[in-house]
Amino acid sequence: MKVCNHCGVNKPKTEFYRKSTAKDGLFWWCRACHKENMKAKYHELAKDEAYRVRERERMDAFWAANPDIRKRCSQEYASKNKAKLTANASKYRASKAKRTPAWLTDDDFWVIEEAHTLAALRTKLFGFQWHVDHVVPLHGELVSGLHVPHNLQVIPAWDNRSKSNRFTITT
Repeated sequence: MKVCNHCGVNKPKTEFYRKSTAKDGLFWWCRACHKENMKAKYHELAKDEAYRVRERERMDAFWAANPDIRKRCSQEYASKNKAKLTANASKYRASKAKRTPAWLTDDDFWVIEEAHTLAALRTKLFGFQWHVDHVVPLHGELVSGLHVPHNLQVIPAWDNRSKSNRFTITT
C-alpha cells in the first residue's frame, strides 16, 4: 500500500505508475490523480494559441530534420507496403466483424453510424478529436465485448487512448 501525495488516499501499489528514479520505483501520484492532472494540463495548453503555434513549428522542424521518417509515413511508403497495410486493415475489419452479431437490425447499424457522425460533429465543434469507443473492449484481457450500439460511447480521443484495451470492473 502507498499514499497518493495528491489525494492523500492509501491505495494498492498497482494503482501507481512505475517511475525508475523514485526511491520505491513508483510515481508519487496515483493513476487517477495523474490522469486528471494530465487532462487539465492538456486542456489548458490546447486553449493557448502561442503553444499551438510553437508546437506546429516544433513538428515542422522535426519533419525537416527527419526526412527519412517522413518518407516512411508518406504515400510512397503506402504504395510500397500496400500488402502489409491491406493485411492489417483486413485483420482489423475481420476482428470487428467477428464481434458484430448477426442479430443486429438496420436500426442498430443506423445507431452505430450516428455515433460516428456524432464523434465527427463534436470534433468539428470542440476543436479536438473525439472517438467512438467500445465500453467493453472487443478484445480485452478480462472480457471481450460486442460491436453493438449499447457498447459504444463517444468520448474525447485522449480518454480513449489512455483507456487502451482495458476494462475496469466497478462494484
